[in-house]
Amino acid sequence: MVNNETVDQRSLASRWSLDMALAYEVRDITDQMLGEGRSLLDPETIIWTAAAAEDLRARIGDNPLVGTVQGQWEKLDRQLQGASREVILLAAELVFLREQPLLSARPETRLSHVAGVLGHLDEPLSVNEQMTTWMSRQPGTAGLEQGRGYNGSLWRHLIWAAKFVIHWTGLSEPTKQAARTDPWALQQVMLDSGEDRSDIRNILQFLMRPETFEPISSAATKIRIRDALASRIGGSTGNDPMSIDRDLFAIRADLAAEVGGEFHFWTAGVHELWDTDPKSTVPEPAEAAAPEEPRQRHYWIFSPGPLASEWDDFLSSGIMAIHWDGLGDLANYSDREALREALETDGSGVSKNNAVLCCWQFQNEMAVGDIVYAKRGRREIIGRGEVTSEARYRPDRDTYRYVRTVNWSHAGSWPHPGHAVTKTLTDVTPYREYVEEIENLIIGEEELDLAAPVGEIPAYDRTNFLSEVYLSEESYDRLRSLLHRKKNVILAGPPGVGKTYAAKRLAYSIMGEKDPSRVQVVQFHQSYSYEDFMMGYRPTESGGFRLAEGPFYRFCETARDAGPDQPHFFIIDEINRGNISKVFGELLMLIEGDKRGSALRLLYKNEEFSVPPNLYIIGMMNTADRSLAVIDYALRRRFGFFDMKPGFSTEGFSYYQAKIDSPILDSLVAAIRELNLAISDDPALGPGFAVGHSFVIAAPEDDTEDAWLQSVVEDELVPLLDEYWFDEPAKAEEWSGRLRAAIS
Repeated sequence: MVNNETVDQRSLASRWSLDMALAYEVRDITDQMLGEGRSLLDPETIIWTAAAAEDLRARIGDNPLVGTVQGQWEKLDRQLQGASREVILLAAELVFLREQPLLSARPETRLSHVAGVLGHLDEPLSVNEQMTTWMSRQPGTAGLEQGRGYNGSLWRHLIWAAKFVIHWTGLSEPTKQAARTDPWALQQVMLDSGEDRSDIRNILQFLMRPETFEPISSAATKIRIRDALASRIGGSTGNDPMSIDRDLFAIRADLAAEVGGEFHFWTAGVHELWDTDPKSTVPEPAEAAAPEEPRQRHYWIFSPGPLASEWDDFLSSGIMAIHWDGLGDLANYSDREALREALETDGSGVSKNNAVLCCWQFQNEMAVGDIVYAKRGRREIIGRGEVTSEARYRPDRDTYRYVRTVNWSHAGSWPHPGHAVTKTLTDVTPYREYVEEIENLIIGEEELDLAAPVGEIPAYDRTNFLSEVYLSEESYDRLRSLLHRKKNVILAGPPGVGKTYAAKRLAYSIMGEKDPSRVQVVQFHQSYSYEDFMMGYRPTESGGFRLAEGPFYRFCETARDAGPDQPHFFIIDEINRGNISKVFGELLMLIEGDKRGSALRLLYKNEEFSVPPNLYIIGMMNTADRSLAVIDYALRRRFGFFDMKPGFSTEGFSYYQAKIDSPILDSLVAAIRELNLAISDDPALGPGFAVGHSFVIAAPEDDTEDAWLQSVVEDELVPLLDEYWFDEPAKAEEWSGRLRAAIS
């Protein structure tokens, strides 16, 4: 039997020394929090008091400044206006404690946040040398990796910390002394201080007692590690926070005898012991198991100077270049707004939209492999080339300092079809017929595969699909079998279940690779016709008509040319919005699975046409759209129907929640699941009107947690409920209130 002292010694010896040093160095603050209460920044001032903590809590909690116009730091600035010296110093040291342990936080970011809070003092106070030294630690050297929800939860962290300080100051001295000496007593005091906020509590308890608590902020991650390794200690002792941390403490001691030396739970050889499922990691910003979709080639019209004044230089040098030289290196601009501000410093008041777009696209959107057409004026094409380098800044050039290398394969003079745009640089990829006409002029190629990707096509399989789409393995196998058998399927479901997203990835999983050239997407609407879909006569500039082929005709020919072993997928969004008989015409027979290869003479063309066997059709249908009539029987007979449900209960979504580790998100998801039960039980609605998981997936990278989820509720879900219960406004208001309460 191993005694407790031996367990403690093993545990302490195995802890990562850099993490321990990080915690020990800030004890000058945490000891004051639990002791005399003095400020590290101004030792003459007592800040860890109930009065200062209650003032800070009230300024934030009672004045939450709801809205997304301002960020969380701007809101904190407003909330601290007029605060006392004690409150400002308290806020500054709490901000320091919540950011100092973060593995990826940059020194300048930590310093700017603390300095920003101190800027509210009437008598200026700089961050002292001791704290500045602590904050000089470079990213990646020590500390923990916070969940995505952590960064956007500043105000919740300050409220919880303030409540803990208030609770602490009200304790008896014997209780305080017990908590100072016993880490488990300290944790109990934290848990007793009010509604738990596990991420900031986990960080503070680690900083105060790193000999006992792991540097892990995520409660869900702690549970995953404990559950995977509980057999080493005879099973788990419970699921409350203290039981989980006690189990982790014992697991560490057990591992220490085996691993030898320092380790944390992400150390090679330890990480694999608890993270054995490849689906268990949901990395940011995209799934690790899901390779990036290759970018398609783009086509650009480019003016090499006014009336092609720089063309000879560009052609001989093998480059293209633009000329807003006063901006400096374009790579230094993080977004278009920054470019706009730099371009508008002349005070002319003239719109700079075209210049902003040109600079941004040249630097960030154009890519190696793209095709560029050089023009002179509006009526002449003078060159065609392929981009072969990234953008670079050449300050050694007299002018036109923003440069890309281009292989100018064709130079000459060709009449531009119609009038060219006057802008310096224009992405013309969306105008397929226009691009094909230019290609035909220059190289004699009429038919272009505009969807062809540039570069290597990544592999994609069943595992990738299940890591990206929140569907069970059994459901995926059934859907795939249905598509193979019927050739045509419709993914039917309420808003937000990821129908379009799933359709493309289903296609990729069957292909075995992410090849966008084998996927065509169109969207039906009430005015969509056979002429738009298949072929029909279109007016010309000369006043006549020409026969134009539609996307389905072209894609069938592409699939036929590829051969039977190359599956192609035609995806139709909002398929039930179109008049099916009107859109498909004679194709209604040809798309049937057992009629593939059978031919009929086309309405507008004297030729026999068939739908090739290697072409699959995937349609999407929103079951909550009240404006749609009952599905055409002819459509229903030719398609298999697959019901897409919200994926909140799937294993993939559970892993997503664990990775995000956001109590606010978890609260909102719980509210939405209850809402879906009410919707399903409503005889006027039903399961086809449920709220899908896509509403709470993939927040914008530049959005805080509060801003993102508040926008989801106010701008997406509340209007949806108003539409659902337009005749029951009280019910809509009730559920809107519940959703708002979930994120408050």
